[in-house]
Formats: sequence, structure tokens, C-alpha cells
Amino acid sequence: MDSTLQTLNRLVDSWSERHRPESMNTDWGQALLAYGMATAVRATDNANGREYMRRWLTYHLGAGVHLTYFVGAWGIGLLYPEIVEEFPEYKHELRDLADRLYDLILHKAIRNGQGVLLHNVDLPHIYIDTIYFSAPVLAKLAKTLGKDDWKPEALRQLRAHLEVLRDTESDFFIHCEQNLTGLRSEGAWGRGNGWVAMTCAELLPALEPDSEEFRIVSRILHSLSTHLLPLQTEKGLWRTLVNNSASYEETSASAMFLFGMIRGRRTGVLGAEFDEPIERGIAGISDFIDEKGILLGSSEGTWPGTIEYYKGLDRGEWWWGTGAFLLALTEFAAMKSGPDVFIP
Repeated sequence: MDSTLQTLNRLVDSWSERHRPESMNTDWGQALLAYGMATAVRATDNANGREYMRRWLTYHLGAGVHLTYFVGAWGIGLLYPEIVEEFPEYKHELRDLADRLYDLILHKAIRNGQGVLLHNVDLPHIYIDTIYFSAPVLAKLAKTLGKDDWKPEALRQLRAHLEVLRDTESDFFIHCEQNLTGLRSEGAWGRGNGWVAMTCAELLPALEPDSEEFRIVSRILHSLSTHLLPLQTEKGLWRTLVNNSASYEETSASAMFLFGMIRGRRTGVLGAEFDEPIERGIAGISDFIDEKGILLGSSEGTWPGTIEYYKGLDRGEWWWGTGAFLLALTEFAAMKSGPDVFIP
């Protein structure tokens, strides 16, 4: 527990010292970093991280968060409802933003003829990461706004995306299918499957444990996590193409899988057979933190592509890798502390 909190503080301090929050945007990757930072701050009460988040909110709420049809622009919704509680001085601005974003996702976002959300105006296709920036965001905003009409749409999007994007050659999911041509990316991209794990993990606490929705999400997370177990490497990570032994180990996808597994354990969806892989995974990713507190080993921003394209992507420090690992570490610390610790 102490070492986990120390690692959290080390990552938060390092990021806060090296980056200006005013230089960040609120789109998908940088919003995930802010979400991870805010969650870590709740667990550690890290003063540097809290000041970082205060500046981040002050700047972006002052400048105006630009909500668009790009799914990634909805990322700030991941910080709800806790962000309203942690920074009550921004309550009115945050609630107004939540109301506008909730309405955009439910009623105005771009969909195809089957009602499946499309990624953007210039990328009107079905992307795996769309589900993370829509379904959990709806759940989080609904809690803030006191609404209960989000579940049918959130579950419909989750199931529809997974049906379209299921990899025909494995038990995993692909990155993208073009909406009109049906052209599909190749391989079971790790971070794409990480978005699935994260989506399920975020939805579970928002659903009634005895509901059909909870059972659906539980089955998805259980199946994905179970198929991942034999593919974990000796170092405790997963590869950028999860079932391709010639592809490299990658930290952002690994952190996302761990977040899903730990949340699955905490909600009773996954069993004790995941405990050792979780421990090994946390230790394995921690080995990618350098002497400056920088988490390395995350693949760069990724377009849908071929097997060889995914294998050739560069690795380094990226917002989504650090953000996902902050979430996984915070969840791990909570699991170690006992069942009464908050689930962010």
C-alpha cells in the first residue's frame, strides 16, 4: 500500500513539475491524463496534483470547453461527478458543461443508419475507443445531473460496437471498421481492447448489481479478462497486438487491462485467480518508470492500420499511458485497503 501511494505521488509530482496544465487540452488523451491525475489526487491528497488540476480547470473553463462531434472532445466528462465535489468553486460552470455534453451525446451526436455512434465528421467510422468516451461519460454525467435515462443508449452503444468490431480470428476486438465500405483494421490492437476493459470497469459501479445491464457488462469484462490471462508476458505486461508474440510489450494497454481487472475484482465480477496477474502487472509497468518519474513504453497516437503498422509504432511517454496507469494504481491501492474504500 505505501509503495503504491509512493508511486502515485512520484508520477503526479513528476508530471506536475514538467508540464503546464494551461498547455493541455480537454480531448481524449489529455482528458484521460487529467482524469487519472484527479483520481490520484483524491487518493493521495497530493498538493502538486491538486494545484495542477485547479489550474487546468481554471484555464479551460475560462476559455470555454469546445464540445464538438468528435468523440474525443467528450473526454472531460470522465472527471464527473467527483470533479464537482473536489472543486466546488466551479460547480455552476461544470454543471452547465455536463448538461450540454449529456444532451450532445444522447441526442445530437453523429450516428449511422443502425444508430451506432460514429467517431467524427471527418472520420465517420466505427472506432473501438468511441465506447469509452460515450457510455461511461453518460453514466458519470447522469450521476451529476440526477438523470436516469442513459442506460439504454450506453448499453446499446457498447454491444453494437463490440458486435461490429469483434475480431473474426480471435476472442478480441479490432480498432476500426469504415462505416460505408466495411474496410477493417488488422489485428487485436492492445489499447483498443483496453478501451473495452476500461468501459466495462467504469460502468459496473453505475449499475445495479442485480440488473440485466450489470450482468451484460460483467460477462464482457469477464470474457475479455479471462482471454487476456494466458497472454500476459513474463514481465507482467501485454503486447501492443495482444495475441501477436512478435509485437512489443506496451504500457498503456497493460494499464487499461489492469484497471479493468482490479475493478472487476472489487465488484466481485472476477475471481481470485486474477490476484497474482494483477500484482505482477502493477510491478511490471512500474519498471517502466524512469529515474525522473516518467512512465515510458506507451505507443504513440494510433490510426487504424495493418499488423506491421501497429508493430512499428514508436513508444514513449504519452498522456493516455500515464493517465491509465494512475487510474490502475489508484484502484490497486483501494483494493489493498479493503472493500470500504471509495470506487472512483
